Amino acid sequence: MKTKNGTIQPTKLLAKASLKLGQLSADSACVYIFHQPKIPDGLKRLKRK
Repeated sequence: MKTKNGTIQPTKLLAKASLKLGQLSADSACVYIFHQPKIPDGLKRLKRK
């Protein structure tokens, strides 16, 4: 049986990984010249200026 701390640690790790991946994808462009998918508003706030 898992304890409360045992289930919180993987959740925090997954949240941090998804945030980093979101920041990385917000700062990059699509490799295809004619296609740039729309960025959600929440992800636009993570973009570097």
